[in-house]
Amino acid sequence: MSRYDAFRLARMLLLLLLGGIFVWLAVGKPVSRRSRVVILATLGAALLSYSNFGFFHMGWGHIHYWDAFHYFMGPKYLPELGYTRLYEAAVVAGRELGELGTVTHIRDLTTYSARGVDAIDAPAVRGRFSEKRWQAFKSDFAFFLPHLPWPGPLLDHGYNDPPPRALLLHVLLRWIPANLLTLTLLTSLDYLLIVVAYWAVRRAFGEIAAGLAFAFFALSFFARFDLIGGSILRWDWIAALLIGLAAFARGSGATAGVLLGYAVLARVFPILFLVPPAMKWIQARLRRSGHETLASCLCLAAGLIVVVTLGIAATEATRGLIPEFFARMRLHNAVPSINRVGLGSLLTVHAALDTALWDEGGPRVLQDAMVAARPAAYVLPLVSTLYLLVAVPLIRRASSLESVMYAVPLVFFALSPTGYYYSFLVLLVLLPWQTGQPDNVRLLGMGVLTFNMAVSYAFEHISGEWLTLFYQASIQMVLFFVLWLGFEYARLGVRAPTAVTAAHLPSGLFTPDREGPKRPSRRPEASG
Repeated sequence: MSRYDAFRLARMLLLLLLGGIFVWLAVGKPVSRRSRVVILATLGAALLSYSNFGFFHMGWGHIHYWDAFHYFMGPKYLPELGYTRLYEAAVVAGRELGELGTVTHIRDLTTYSARGVDAIDAPAVRGRFSEKRWQAFKSDFAFFLPHLPWPGPLLDHGYNDPPPRALLLHVLLRWIPANLLTLTLLTSLDYLLIVVAYWAVRRAFGEIAAGLAFAFFALSFFARFDLIGGSILRWDWIAALLIGLAAFARGSGATAGVLLGYAVLARVFPILFLVPPAMKWIQARLRRSGHETLASCLCLAAGLIVVVTLGIAATEATRGLIPEFFARMRLHNAVPSINRVGLGSLLTVHAALDTALWDEGGPRVLQDAMVAARPAAYVLPLVSTLYLLVAVPLIRRASSLESVMYAVPLVFFALSPTGYYYSFLVLLVLLPWQTGQPDNVRLLGMGVLTFNMAVSYAFEHISGEWLTLFYQASIQMVLFFVLWLGFEYARLGVRAPTAVTAAHLPSGLFTPDREGPKRPSRRPEASG
């Protein structure tokens, strides 16, 4: 058994333990002092397992050099490179440094096809830089050279942050040189953000809810350290989402709106998490009941998104980034990737497997076959609309905060993001605890989701081939979401007695603020 096999087995066992805790609570067992210790110990073990028990990236150390190369060089030299010239500049700089002599092809980031390096116009590349900036680029690139298996990174898909986040990183990185100290500090910022997110969630939802949610987060099959841990600010959007929802739970709609707006600006797809709250706002308006916290949240989120986007579009130096980014996203979405998870990815891979070439390592599918196998343009919007229609009765009955959960399947059906973005599955574990009294059915759903993560690790042990692995993960998520919707509808017909109530808990366990909130955390909302 390899060291990584041991780490995977340990995470599977911890997921089984965590799922068992959810089932234990679902059958009505009280949270005792002893079970509280077990929950917090599970959280500690899960956090330790996230970093591969301190071994980080075996052979690399803490820094994810492949990812950090893109997320350092891309934004730092954004004015000179835009979204499409990073690989060209890397080849020119590498040749001037006496390296990359064996590299013959890179990925053309305007077409995603292979391109011979002989076609690169070196003087034109250098001409986009001042002499000082070009020397700085070469110096930074020289740091990454010995740490990466070239030409591998130059065959990836480039740097793809949305313009607001790319510009924010540019401001942060512009004067910072690439070296072991600076990269170690930069790649540790995510840990600080997650600590702040845990503090905010614990304060708003309670110790047990925060402990279980963050244990699930750390053990996630999708959002694990191996994929993007040790890179630069890859968790800022999920930290903003969690802190924003915690602020909403405590009645601060303005803070929630700003943070949710940031999550959208940083990653675009979190805009779908605003859809159910927007439906709740329309519901409140139709009933003339109002909800100031919700209204201020949506207003601030929309305002921030509009102001920042218009600001970038109105500034001469940055306005070209927006059309360039959207052109990149159209290309990015037109070319399927094997590590995406969602209905679109599932349908594409399922159809493409019919043309696959099989060998001892698993199926080999040509890129052209993947492109040809994409579902018709109307399929995903239609399925997403049907899902929303199915979810409308659930959203109507939910509180504004609780309604955000119903955006989780929407992302799966509509977008098929890369697997590591599924850290947002933590919302299905966290948000039902907003009152401190999740019912039996939802606790059982949390257990099923947790066991689902363990099954994914088991499939990886059987076959580590990425195509079949993420295809299998998409199938698992479809089955889970169907079951989860069934659970949610079961709650409408029969309100099960709560499995965990305040009377069952040690004193103060679910009290967000022991001195009492300074203002009402939520206004009364109509349901039904």
